Amino acid sequence: MAVKLISVLGDSISTFQDYTPPSGVYYAPTFGSVTGVGSAADCWWMQVIQALGGQLLCNDSWSGSTVSIQGGAMPACSPSRIRRLCRDGLVPDLVLIYTGLNDVERHVPPEVFGADYHSMLRRIQESYPEAQVTCGTLLAGYLGDSPFRQFAYFRARLEEYNQAIRAAAAAHGYQVADMAALGKEYASMDGLHPNGQGMAQLAALWLESLELAR
Repeated sequence: MAVKLISVLGDSISTFQDYTPPSGVYYAPTFGSVTGVGSAADCWWMQVIQALGGQLLCNDSWSGSTVSIQGGAMPACSPSRIRRLCRDGLVPDLVLIYTGLNDVERHVPPEVFGADYHSMLRRIQESYPEAQVTCGTLLAGYLGDSPFRQFAYFRARLEEYNQAIRAAAAAHGYQVADMAALGKEYASMDGLHPNGQGMAQLAALWLESLELAR
């Protein structure tokens, strides 16, 4: 059986130097001693790909990017982002999507976010009709032993965006890795960006959610 080719569409949480576009990198080996993420093997997406027995095809994740065109530069719903999920004539068998936290932070209206999430999935479906797609619902992290209180308002707003993700995925017949429904979080550096421990926790949440979705 051929190895499943997996592409990733995301924001800073899913970046790593030399694996994602160079102008949008957040994680890099140089900062591994600070972040605890010193190699791609430490990233949530590589851990998930390896656990699924797959092979990375492309990772088009950009630090600071949104789903919505209203949120700023390099929106994930743009055709250019979707085109970069393939490489050298190879198309993905599976696309993992984990993005939207910047839309929440920038107060993109949930209805606008939902419409652009639909557009993103429609373009993926048109470009890669045979691909499976899994959409991850959004989480915030914690600092130390308790949630980062500065993000209390942010956390309260997440469910509106997660409902939009669930609705868009259902409309296109795609799977949801509903991590938000598990009621768990991950260790972070700032309330959002996972540290090394948080990356492993996020990967475990992805895998637990995928198992529940079967």
